[in-house]
Amino acid sequence: MESKRFKFDLPALQVLENEHQYLTYLMDNWHPIVLGFERNIYSLEEAREAIMTLRKALIEFIEPFKNHTEKEEDILFPELAQYIGGDQGPVKAVEEEHEELDAYIGHFLHHTRGSLDGLSLNDFKAVAKDAGEAYEAITVHFIKEEAIIFPMVESMLRIEQQDALFEKLYTPIA
Repeated sequence: MESKRFKFDLPALQVLENEHQYLTYLMDNWHPIVLGFERNIYSLEEAREAIMTLRKALIEFIEPFKNHTEKEEDILFPELAQYIGGDQGPVKAVEEEHEELDAYIGHFLHHTRGSLDGLSLNDFKAVAKDAGEAYEAITVHFIKEEAIIFPMVESMLRIEQQDALFEKLYTPIA
């Protein structure tokens, strides 16, 4: 049996779902480093190198992630908010999550800027935890969007709105 590539038939949602898949792929490249810290596999020198690699990967992740969340906030959410409101409920909750996700990544980057020479193995483990929190929170966030927000878009928007949404969303994030 062939598996379906997308959960949604609506082209606009397939664009966003494809972006979720791409961003998850990027996260899956750096998450093993975080898991290494959780499993205590690094010496101090290995930890320093792992944090530098993790920092580079997160910096590369930021732009496509921000481009994706901005598309949702600038295009998708206002469209949906016409029907369900945007001051509270699922749209507001997801927008707030975007800010929280930015904060996890920002906290990690803040604590890993400059020289890492003065940091201990426990310091490295602590900052790697921020990246781990970001990974888990983003993963749950994507699941929520696909389980709550995307079905609302599919059921509430008229065909011509869906087509217009696709035209606006069909842009690269990376």
